[in-house]
Amino acid sequence: MISYEEFEDIVVNILKRDISSNHDQKKAILSKANEGLFIVAGPGSGKTTVIVLKILKYIFVDGISPHEILATTFTKKAAAELYSRILGWGDEIKSYLIDKAGDDFDLLMEINRIDFNQLTIGTTDSIAQELLRVHKEPGTNQEVVIEEFVAKFAMVKILLRDNRYLNENLQGYLESFDRREKLKEASQMSEILLNMKNRMYFDQIDFDEFYNDVGEGSGAEIALDCIIDYENELKKRNIIDFAMLESKFLDSLRSHKLDIFLDDLKIILIDEYQDTNLIQEEIYFTMAKSAIENEGSISVVGDDDQSLYRFRGATVDLFTNFKSRVKAKLGVDVTEINLRTNYRSSKNIINHCNQFVELDSEYQNARVEDKPKIIAPDLEKYNMPILGMFRNNTQMLSKDLASLINDLINKGETTLKIRRVIDEEYFKKLERCKSPEDLKLLKQESSAKARGIENIKISLDEEEGSASDMAVLTYSPKEMKSGNHTFNGHLRNQLKRLRNPIEVFNPRGRDLQEIKEVAIFCGLMLECIDPESKIQNSDKQIPILGKRNMQRWRYEARDYIKLNPEPHEPFDLNTFVIDWQRRNPRGYDKWPQRANLMELAYKLVTWLDFLQEDAEGVVYLEAITQSITQTGFFNKYSANIVFTDPDTERESVLEAIWNIFLPIATGDVSIDEELLETLPANRLNIMSIHQSKGLEFPMVIVDVGSKFKKNDIRTQNLRFPKKEPEYTIMEESIRKYSELGESDRSEKDKSFDDLTRLYFVAFSRAENILILVGLNQAIDGYSFNQQHKSIPNVALGWSRNERQKGFKEIYLI
Repeated sequence: MISYEEFEDIVVNILKRDISSNHDQKKAILSKANEGLFIVAGPGSGKTTVIVLKILKYIFVDGISPHEILATTFTKKAAAELYSRILGWGDEIKSYLIDKAGDDFDLLMEINRIDFNQLTIGTTDSIAQELLRVHKEPGTNQEVVIEEFVAKFAMVKILLRDNRYLNENLQGYLESFDRREKLKEASQMSEILLNMKNRMYFDQIDFDEFYNDVGEGSGAEIALDCIIDYENELKKRNIIDFAMLESKFLDSLRSHKLDIFLDDLKIILIDEYQDTNLIQEEIYFTMAKSAIENEGSISVVGDDDQSLYRFRGATVDLFTNFKSRVKAKLGVDVTEINLRTNYRSSKNIINHCNQFVELDSEYQNARVEDKPKIIAPDLEKYNMPILGMFRNNTQMLSKDLASLINDLINKGETTLKIRRVIDEEYFKKLERCKSPEDLKLLKQESSAKARGIENIKISLDEEEGSASDMAVLTYSPKEMKSGNHTFNGHLRNQLKRLRNPIEVFNPRGRDLQEIKEVAIFCGLMLECIDPESKIQNSDKQIPILGKRNMQRWRYEARDYIKLNPEPHEPFDLNTFVIDWQRRNPRGYDKWPQRANLMELAYKLVTWLDFLQEDAEGVVYLEAITQSITQTGFFNKYSANIVFTDPDTERESVLEAIWNIFLPIATGDVSIDEELLETLPANRLNIMSIHQSKGLEFPMVIVDVGSKFKKNDIRTQNLRFPKKEPEYTIMEESIRKYSELGESDRSEKDKSFDDLTRLYFVAFSRAENILILVGLNQAIDGYSFNQQHKSIPNVALGWSRNERQKGFKEIYLI
């Protein structure tokens, strides 16, 4: 349609994207349709821009139809952003070409025939669902895909069958995979069994070989039997989980059931490939075989330094070895391109990220070979030094950080005293300390010299900054642990106490069952469907924890009813609940034979403003309603209470208690990350580092050590894995039945790799200001050669040979 030169001219001058000055981006976009690419994209390197422009180049320059292009992303949010950008830029290019075409009728027709809606874009799972729906066999019903918490309770039922969960062999086998000493609940065992099942799918193991290897009557055999029964139970109900969905998709691709789609496929683009597992690689390579036969290609984009999902089955080796794997399996060579220029962050932040990721020599063996550093463009950018805030306890830390945040939000800027004490010289002297007295003298010397003390002024934005410009990134966003506030909880409370309070957005910070408004809401529903807990109390199998929480919810609901919340018309909350309890058909001739729990939920929420209007409350409401909807797919009464006779009513109420309320009450329903796609304005974001992936903020606060009050072995894996774990690694025990085979890296090394990648992602989210926070114990590190008392920390520059090199440019505030 147009030449590449014309396309680039439009991109630079119309879309205002200067790809001509970035050789790496240009090379990636310019590649031919039949040239596969291995794109290693560092943080902030414009990979989404490259993917979008590459797709548009295929369409406008190479003449490839949108329906011949497939692109996958890791999240639905990323897919929506990719699609939105293609539509926006694509329409701009179409409009420009139409204006330029003048009276060229043939060209106008060719341009107008381009339909971006024909592109196949989404997550692997969403694409699988859509293609299986469109191409399902006549007379068949497509399976419903269930969420993780529904799968977990389906497995609980399998374990309760014939009291399997009490089998000592099964308990012992599952305990071997767990850090806890004893598994007391069927729900705990269910979680391990599902992880095991998913791992078998992800790694494409030979199930028969695995089954034949285990001893008759052994715990392993019982575990595999549970998994078989679970799968059969789901299939009987025409439902599947996400691992089973991917397996069915792969089988359909291989058995030629999707040939109509494959026959037209030319271009495959896979984003976030570093978090791919083997079954997904098989899916991509099966589709790529058709694309290559159609004179097309497969290209993957990712960054091994940002691979965070090994715990979900991702295998980063599939990315680092992509060139050799695609050559061996598809017989094609791909071109490696490194997107190195980081347009997101300041030079100091980029330098810090480079230094951190290159600090540990052993980690280099787990990276793409000869990987270049990320670099900064020649742009003027706010170049704040890396800051560190460390205090003696979490209360002091949260108070001082809240004060800093308050100044930035409510005053626009703040002036800080900073001093450079974390540097190479300091740590060399620290290593030479032989006694507590040596350490004390070193600190006195450091304080006396007050090296580099100066005042520094920081602000979020020259014109206007808000709380949403900041993010606190942490290993876990939880605000309570063992009944005590964590650093996150203290920070929320400190921000609440300010003269001009600053709100927090952290819906994953509290367990759903512990949130007061959720307790009230669920308690009101239970009071309506089961007055005085008569049916609930009649079932002695309900776990104690669930029964205790559901009873607490009812107390909260009764107290809330006494507050007589608005609205009071056409009737108040108390009247509504009493009518339900008495089955009084207000406004109707008789009470209905069937009542839908979703309708009940939406009526009750009328009296709970928090769940309708608050940003966190809306997320909680969605989590609960999702639970009701998902349960409806799985159960006999489909989230309805049926009043045809007392036995049926009791059975439907118990089904709702077991499958909707009990999972929430026992903590098995968590906030789905897909519910957090849009972050609210004017709230400080507190989130896990995993949640932050793909996001960026002007100011990022990374918690590198608020939980490390002492050298507790229980936190070792969160900071510095000193030894191989004593429990069995499920990944390794199952991989030997897969083509992947056993890994050549130890679990200790892989745990170090995981922590390095985790904090690299955290540090690289920052645009202008990066602050590391924690307790003073976290930065004292090794002292006076008493290694058993030390708290080494990967996030603060400890290499796995237990020699801290430190960071060159961190200033304490």
